[in-house]
Amino acid sequence: MHHVQSILLLLLAAALLVRVADFGKIPAPIVLVLGGLAIALVPGLPHVELEPDVVFLVFLPPLVYAAGWRTAPQELRAVMRPLGMLAIGLVFLTAAAVAVVAHLTVSGLTWAEAAVLGAVLAPTDAVAATSIFSRLGAPERVRLLVEGESMINDGTSLVIYRIAVGVATGGAFSIGSAALEFVGVSLGGIAVGLAIGFVADLVIRRQTDSALSIFLTILTAYGAYIGAEELHVSGILAAVVAGVYGGYRSPRSLDADIRLSGVAFWNVLTFALEISLFVLLGLQLPAVVDTINSSSSGVSQLLWPVVAIALASILVRLGFVFAMRSDAGESFGERFAIGWSGMRGAVSLAAALAVPLDVPARPQIIFLTFALILVTLVGQGLSLPFVIRALRLEQPRRWSDEEAVARMEAAQAALDRLDEMEDEERASEAQLNRLRDLYRGRFRMCQAVLGGGDPEAAAREQRIADYGELRRELIGVEREELLNLRGNGRLRAATQKQVERDLDLEEARIRA
Repeated sequence: MHHVQSILLLLLAAALLVRVADFGKIPAPIVLVLGGLAIALVPGLPHVELEPDVVFLVFLPPLVYAAGWRTAPQELRAVMRPLGMLAIGLVFLTAAAVAVVAHLTVSGLTWAEAAVLGAVLAPTDAVAATSIFSRLGAPERVRLLVEGESMINDGTSLVIYRIAVGVATGGAFSIGSAALEFVGVSLGGIAVGLAIGFVADLVIRRQTDSALSIFLTILTAYGAYIGAEELHVSGILAAVVAGVYGGYRSPRSLDADIRLSGVAFWNVLTFALEISLFVLLGLQLPAVVDTINSSSSGVSQLLWPVVAIALASILVRLGFVFAMRSDAGESFGERFAIGWSGMRGAVSLAAALAVPLDVPARPQIIFLTFALILVTLVGQGLSLPFVIRALRLEQPRRWSDEEAVARMEAAQAALDRLDEMEDEERASEAQLNRLRDLYRGRFRMCQAVLGGGDPEAAAREQRIADYGELRRELIGVEREELLNLRGNGRLRAATQKQVERDLDLEEARIRA
């Protein structure tokens, strides 16, 4: 029980640390990796070590499924060529470079173990980068490539990881058979992911219960992974593809209430999994360090390899991105921002912790992985805002022509439907006129933006923003009055919850 209480306190401390970091506008992954290091330095904490297979099964399927869910296939298709180069070509090159450098600098590290480390460190984590992009603004192509790459390269690198672990645990290796296995398990994983995603969508779209629908999305993530692994193909790719399919179909499969609840739930789940991973690392790191120190080479002997591997991974990425030329960006600044966004995170950490116990160099792999996550998240993550500003990539939020056209066509469709409603006598004339005024105002604003954004349109947009602030304030007044009515015994709790839910949905729409 003492161990459970200690772990719960650590999770609470990590969550509070992330909340404090929000005030400093520091991305959560940076705070979590520092928190993991701090936990490792606290004496007397329990040593907790999950079975490697359990780490992989529990943490990775929902993490990669959620990443796939947030991805728009149409956007990926528009940049498929550079994404393929980054998520496949760069992954292989990074894994090879890290493996060579690790084998040369880490005493006693076999080629198979070096390949495992290379595969662990090949995928990037876009969470820190995209949070910075959204805060400062960045070119759309930069954001799209960094986000899309981090989602796809998880599958690529973890297929390589699977092959490398098989060799490190005694399997035979040949380039021909490894290439065939890579293609086979990749295509098989994609096929299983599509099949599971299709079936899950048929089931979920028939549900009206919010909790059940969200629970089925969790089962989809784990079902895709387990089903693919049982067929000896890539479970990670299956979970990613099932997530992409589910996210693409969600506007038709889920109603607004379920979709809002689902997004909130998955945000909480991925946040909790990432916190748990770094707490788990912090609890294991002292034992890892002790094991390394008890061997012929201590931790001090790994400091130079950390520097060499970090330099190799960063330079290889920058060189590869600049070699892509216009595929990676139209300017030097865009290409450098993409090259500097190659931070490692939760997926690499989970893969390192999942290395089988019978791999002799497992402690070194975990230590080097954590060290590189620390270097890239803290070094590159904290410097990325300055890089964006120095390269003059910072862009204030504004409507693009694409967004203006989409909003205008949506408003026109609503206006057309209002005409039909008038013929159907669905509402009073006063109600219909109010709705027409609303949508005509939106239509005129979009026209102004497409015409170059005249001052009147900007002023009108500001008034709408002010309206949102005023409406949120009034919703707060309504909510406070509900609490007063409940406190005076004039409102049943069930009724209060129903009205409060409607207010919450309206406030969520305003914030969106």
